[in-house]
Amino acid sequence: MENNIHRKKDSARLFWDSKPKRAANPKDIEFQTAEVVIPNPEKAGQLPMSFRDNLIGEDELDKQKMNRLIWGDNLLAMQALLAQGYEGKINLIYIDPPFDSKADYSHKIKLGETELTKEPSVIERLAYKDTWAGGTDSYLDMLYPRLQLMKRLLAPDGSIYVHLDWHVGHYVKVMMDEVFGKENFLNEIVWEYQGAWSETDRYFPRRHNAIYLYARNQEKYFFDRTHENDIHAGTNFNRWYEFVENNRIYARHAPYHDARFKTYVDNFKKEHGREAQGDDIIIDFRGSVVGSVWYIKVVDPKSPENVGFGTQKPLQLLERIIESSCPKDGLVADFFGGSSTSLVAAEKLNRRWIGCELGKVGIQVTRGRLVEIESKPFLIENIGNYQREMIYLGGGRIYEMQKIILKLYGAEPEPSRKDLGVRKDESGNLELVYCGYPDRPVAAHKVEDLAMEAQTLDGAGYKRLVILAWDYEYNYDELLQTRLKAAGKDIKTEIISRQIPPDIYEYLKKARNEEEIEKLAEKVKFFEKPYLKVKKPEVKGNIVSVGIDNYVLYDFPLGSGKKADESREELIHLVKDNFAILIDYWAIDWDYDGTVFKSQWQDFRGNGRKAKIVATKKEHTYEKNGKHAIAMRVVDIFGNDATAIIEVKI
Repeated sequence: MENNIHRKKDSARLFWDSKPKRAANPKDIEFQTAEVVIPNPEKAGQLPMSFRDNLIGEDELDKQKMNRLIWGDNLLAMQALLAQGYEGKINLIYIDPPFDSKADYSHKIKLGETELTKEPSVIERLAYKDTWAGGTDSYLDMLYPRLQLMKRLLAPDGSIYVHLDWHVGHYVKVMMDEVFGKENFLNEIVWEYQGAWSETDRYFPRRHNAIYLYARNQEKYFFDRTHENDIHAGTNFNRWYEFVENNRIYARHAPYHDARFKTYVDNFKKEHGREAQGDDIIIDFRGSVVGSVWYIKVVDPKSPENVGFGTQKPLQLLERIIESSCPKDGLVADFFGGSSTSLVAAEKLNRRWIGCELGKVGIQVTRGRLVEIESKPFLIENIGNYQREMIYLGGGRIYEMQKIILKLYGAEPEPSRKDLGVRKDESGNLELVYCGYPDRPVAAHKVEDLAMEAQTLDGAGYKRLVILAWDYEYNYDELLQTRLKAAGKDIKTEIISRQIPPDIYEYLKKARNEEEIEKLAEKVKFFEKPYLKVKKPEVKGNIVSVGIDNYVLYDFPLGSGKKADESREELIHLVKDNFAILIDYWAIDWDYDGTVFKSQWQDFRGNGRKAKIVATKKEHTYEKNGKHAIAMRVVDIFGNDATAIIEVKI
């Protein structure tokens, strides 16, 4: 009997109940430049504009010609990159996504002899919780659309390395067959991380991760590194052998009598005018063959390479990947950055790069590592309207946010004003509460107007005004102080500036109605904004000295429990003697243009064994007379930042 059943070739797919039916599309989301980092001012000429003429503004800066470090959700970042013309532009993508639902993503901070455990930000915890909320299904929900976007971002000859382990690697392998095509699977690399066993088990202890290598299509680029110890790393994908110097050819993995090698030698001789029967070409094998099992040690905790990041990968691993699969001057991307060893390796190997990381600590560590190696100038960017996007993703509506935030703070919204509410404090006194708009920073002039209004509002007025903001304008502290000083006795209202915590999104998801919101109010903490006080600048001729007089942080995010409380008390004691112990990064823009902060000088505490206390004073020599605006940015060990601007006349 004839079989009329027709089967579709290679139609195997991975299915789960919540599998997204549509791929994510490009989105017109803005990137806001938070900082142009210039680790070595002598390299400032590499900026794609006239840096020395001080022309760094959002309009003048060609971002596509610069290396970019993006803080935010990588799904939004990739959608924005596609909308901005990056489709088919990235030569190599390496990702090391989370692959263990029990992983501890806390960060160790060493302060002298004291070690603190900084918990992940709530936004990180929320993202990680969402990743595993439904077990493997929700993990695949997270990764599937991101892999689809990565495929679109890859160049025609690009490739992607996905670093996983036994928890989900087998699922992701099938998923990648679907997204990239089974025919574009190149290899499964086994990284045996030499060192301590990851666990002891009677069924042979595990000591390896899997790295899946796929090409965008058959036109892949590959720089053969089969001989690890060879000073010449290899050849292009379409050349099996390479002429190096002094008529010496290094053979790569194939036997020298291979027909393809003979053809190459004959063609080489003809090209260089040598007789085919000549024996002036020497075949030289070097080093040991590098196959699909890589023996590379994990980062030693005592090594200078260690930055205190639990998931940090060794530099050697990333250098091998980048050298093999990204051409010189090519573009490397890592969308699950962590401590961004990939970006450090790309910088050292003179490749361009884009990095993305959701955690602020990861951004801090990466910035410090790049500054330390005196990298080329790079951007640190935020995803514009991030709160707006998160609210939409959570199913909320923008116009409802202010009322909800006021209720979570414990304030009763004013009937006629969606941005104002009234709250009774612990002492029974009434205070006026203002909630900022979700995607707009609160400005000092707005707070001044509110303080004036608070004095007479509702007849008797209010003695205290509390500001709840998603973000504050640049230099908010200094501008507000200046305005209040100028107003003098006209403003008697006490002003307290607080930050809306990132975990607000988690509570919004839980609360289905106003009654549930009120129950959650006690759990949400709105801490005061960190305060930076700068020293009065000292001017001697054309030399200016600036410094930090004090830095005050109102809460230490060290978690809860007895150990966390003990660490908090110890840190309070340390800070009392030296506030600088809180500072992770301090940067100065000696000629702030009012638009983009250019980090022309940096000091940072470092990571791991290299950690130190930063300086709190710095001198600068100006070449031109006149007025100069000096902007200073301080980032503390927990990821909070504060800014200040002072003016000097030379």
